[in-house]
Amino acid sequence: MRAAAPELTEELKWGSPAYLHPRGVIMLVIAAYSAHANIVFTPSTKDAFAVDLAPFATGKGSIKLPYGSNLPTDLLRRMIRFRINEYETGGVKWM
Repeated sequence: MRAAAPELTEELKWGSPAYLHPRGVIMLVIAAYSAHANIVFTPSTKDAFAVDLAPFATGKGSIKLPYGSNLPTDLLRRMIRFRINEYETGGVKWM
């Protein structure tokens, strides 16, 4: 996270770590469960990477990352940068 977007700050939102833009808008939220971690972006961010996310279970804006599997760091880095850009250039706020 820090390598992809050092400008984001971390806060707790709904009991989970959330990463916020310097202007205070949520960029993504991370949640841990017994068998997987969820990374939640906006639905538009998730949809923009639908082909790349095909191997993963997804929800409205969430991606399930099973424990014990390799973390798709390059994909997540691209999604983080996309999310920041969609906010900064398109004004897309949180859900």
